[in-house]
Amino acid sequence: MRKIIRERFLSLHHDLDLYAAGRQPTEGDLQLAPVAEMWRPGNYPGTGQPCIQAQYVLKHPRLGTAPGYCSSPVYYIDLERGWARTQGQLIRLGRRDPAYTNLPVPVVEYNDIDRAADLSCYQRPPADIEPKGPMGEDPAWHTLWDWFEEHTGDPHGSTLVYIARRWNEDIATVYIKTDSWMKAKLRQIDRESADPDDYNAGSNFN
Repeated sequence: MRKIIRERFLSLHHDLDLYAAGRQPTEGDLQLAPVAEMWRPGNYPGTGQPCIQAQYVLKHPRLGTAPGYCSSPVYYIDLERGWARTQGQLIRLGRRDPAYTNLPVPVVEYNDIDRAADLSCYQRPPADIEPKGPMGEDPAWHTLWDWFEEHTGDPHGSTLVYIARRWNEDIATVYIKTDSWMKAKLRQIDRESADPDDYNAGSNFN
């Protein structure tokens, strides 16, 4: 399941990068996409993120033709050409529900940290394992790494996201400041045996 989620986000951010560079879905892409008919902007259940709700959907790869459609969260939309890129796939926008024509159509707002969180399948760790001391001194950082390994499969990326959010830093700055500790940690993993000296590798976070 984790692999499927990661591939889903890799595909999403690959497409978003293309759109940011001025690329658009081809006519062939749009012809293959499911169609949301009598659609309106909505909120995704459980998260409140913007999504597309429709009276029915056509050509959906899993649902086929089905009533009461709700897309995954919408990250990009082109109302002029009539398509949207949701978290899960490209969809075409058919007729808009006339009762909702005046509603704005928002998209998910995200930054580099959110992107890194998506690509690492980040999950917030339990409060009782969060480190309280510097990376080179507090062994809880290794416990946190192990937790990310078990729950996300990308402890390196998840640790960067955790630090960026906790200390309100951008990902690039966190990467630089944690470089010595991360290299030491990865060397330990490569050797498959912990070297106590490496636990003293420092960083600029405490």
